[in-house]
Amino acid sequence: MPGTITVWEKDPAVDRRTTAPIPDVSRLPLGFNFPAAPPFSDDPATAEFRYWNAAATLRRAADFWAASTKPPAEWNGSAVLDVFLDRGEDLQSEYDGQALNFYHGSPAGNTAIVVYSGASPDLLRHELGHAVLDAIRSDLFNRHLVETDAFHESFGDMSAILCALQIPTFCAAVLAETGQNFWTSSILSRIAPQFGAALRMENQDEADADCLRNAWNNHPYSDPAGLMAAGPPETVAANPHSFSRVFTGAFFEILAGMLAIKAGNRPLEPEDLQQVSCDMRDILVEGLREAPFVPGFYASIAAAMVEASLGPGLGRGPAVRDVFQNVFVRRNILPSAIA
Repeated sequence: MPGTITVWEKDPAVDRRTTAPIPDVSRLPLGFNFPAAPPFSDDPATAEFRYWNAAATLRRAADFWAASTKPPAEWNGSAVLDVFLDRGEDLQSEYDGQALNFYHGSPAGNTAIVVYSGASPDLLRHELGHAVLDAIRSDLFNRHLVETDAFHESFGDMSAILCALQIPTFCAAVLAETGQNFWTSSILSRIAPQFGAALRMENQDEADADCLRNAWNNHPYSDPAGLMAAGPPETVAANPHSFSRVFTGAFFEILAGMLAIKAGNRPLEPEDLQQVSCDMRDILVEGLREAPFVPGFYASIAAAMVEASLGPGLGRGPAVRDVFQNVFVRRNILPSAIA
């Protein structure tokens, strides 16, 4: 048995690999129930590689959320969450309240292309995000309201981004690409590029131009009641996946602001990205614990995160609070500054 295994850092399309320790998928809290473990493989084209890549990715991601200041003690109703890495043919991945479900599929008319959603750490961490949010706030799951369902999708994308920053080599790659200008499109902000490319082959409106969804965006908030149900990716529509980009964009802009405060006048280091991702995680979780459920949930969670960003704790304080508040107000998520 090897001491470490080879895994993707973020998405197969990014084509960056790293190593990870052999994961204990059943370890509590936030354990998983996987099918029987296959032999190890370093070949990304094999089911064996996909298994160990998923196991290591989900273990690292669950440990990240379990280390928050107010973590969930278990999944919603269970200490262990089922994971199914290939439930059949479909361009899909999902959390259904009981399990994480992944599939394989080909874009219509392109059978030579086969995409395994469970191969992408972005999608693995996204679906895990749904489960984490359901464990923290079960009242938000599947409410059939655009804004709460969209926040669920946004939380999945935020999970994909924050968990990716727990890999030091990936943090270094992000900084090599972006330099000091973290607020830009990057391998971090572009979520699930492989899956997004497959969806665009079927319908150009189903994904952003360079990935499934790009967290680097300037989409402002508008009441979803006044929006069309669907539209091209450069617009925001009143469906959860499209509308989620409003909150994710604000989150990513705030993350960039937090990093600027952290670094001051010195160059950013990989450790800065890791520390600020943990600070953002804690503020997000604490905000979720306090935000009341209302139909306009974006403003509710934004206000709670502004308050949580003031402290106490490292990575918080008046300057950080100003970043949260200014971004949420500028994007119309909050109607005005909180006194």
